[in-house]
Amino acid sequence: MSEIVKTRALVLRRLDFGDTSRIAHFFTDEFGKLSAMVKGAKSPKSKTGLAIDLLNVVELVLYKKNTREVQLVSQVDLIKHFANIRDDYEKYRFASAVIELLSTMITESEPHPKLFEGSIKILSLMDSSNQSPKFLFAKYFLFFLRELGYEFQMERCNSCGREIIKGEQASLNFEAGMFCTDCREDRLTNFNFSAELFELLFCLNTKNSPCSYLEEDLDTVLVVLEKFLTYNVGEFKGLKSIKI
Repeated sequence: MSEIVKTRALVLRRLDFGDTSRIAHFFTDEFGKLSAMVKGAKSPKSKTGLAIDLLNVVELVLYKKNTREVQLVSQVDLIKHFANIRDDYEKYRFASAVIELLSTMITESEPHPKLFEGSIKILSLMDSSNQSPKFLFAKYFLFFLRELGYEFQMERCNSCGREIIKGEQASLNFEAGMFCTDCREDRLTNFNFSAELFELLFCLNTKNSPCSYLEEDLDTVLVVLEKFLTYNVGEFKGLKSIKI
């Protein structure tokens, strides 16, 4: 039997279904990722259809049944529309990368309330602030890895256990973690960080910490994080959004 539930949701994708309806994929704060049918959404006069658009944050009223793969939307109210993201190519590119991570990595019906709030926050920052969307996405990527349990220890060497300090070179093994300058000489590593790159990585992983960086160093960090996730999750094939 269906129950009527209300939840906030981020629109990840929408597809036409039949002559009048659409099926949308949502990331919700209470139920994780789910799919739902929005009847009449293709009508030009449908306010519901306008609200169900990529990147919009909405409040959904659903007829939810746990045994049903596609839920049924009863009502949609628009909460937030990121107009500045849509008007800026770089903002849209990295906002799309946020959506791509959520679409490809989140398991259906598995709630991630902290990740939901963090995703809305980073999209809001991309929309309203003058900070580089690439920089904001790099911070989000590290947060995303933490929330899904793929975080790698940066503060201490995974071999000897000593603290890795700023200004020191370090190396990352995608399976074993981070090694200090001394231990990395005898270990197989996937990437060797210069002192500047490691300091940037550490800074990106620190809450509310201002970072100085070169664009090429930020690009390198994103490549490393993408390869790290690809190594640890066989189904993940990389981010298409940031390669456009």
